[in-house]
Amino acid sequence: MASFLIPPSSLIFLLFSTSLFPLPITSYPLDNICKQTKNPNFCFDVLGPYSSASLQDLARIVINTNLASATSTSSKIESLLPTTTDPNLKVVYSLCSNYYSAAISALNAAEDKLKSGEYGDLNSAASTVSRDAAACQQTFSIAPSQPIPIAADNNELDLLSNIFVVVSRILSGSK
Repeated sequence: MASFLIPPSSLIFLLFSTSLFPLPITSYPLDNICKQTKNPNFCFDVLGPYSSASLQDLARIVINTNLASATSTSSKIESLLPTTTDPNLKVVYSLCSNYYSAAISALNAAEDKLKSGEYGDLNSAASTVSRDAAACQQTFSIAPSQPIPIAADNNELDLLSNIFVVVSRILSGSK
């Protein structure tokens, strides 16, 4: 059996050269993202399956997750609007419908901003989605005595958009 010996001087050179020229990191530590969110446990639940993804891939995943949530909630709002008899709930649904339309538009634009590397604009899109979720939440006070069927859905978008804001902020180099 042949043995393979590396001379000590070559081993030292190899260790030194790899420290000067590290291999590119392909994954981004989720802890760096999730600890900056409103709900780190929720963040880990969402991003955990993608722990080996790059930051750009995580941004794409977060955009798609936000888009799925916003689209689903928008459809729910549109189905509730014509069947609601309470005028206050109609106002809530109408306003939230507008906010969700704007959020979906921002998310569609975000996909293009990510592809083109326009991370500042990506961060603006993320902020828009977050503000729209918060604005919808604020309308719930119009019908304080009514249960709001979209409350949990809207809370989910709020938490998802918060992850999006953090990821886009890291990509844009903002703190």
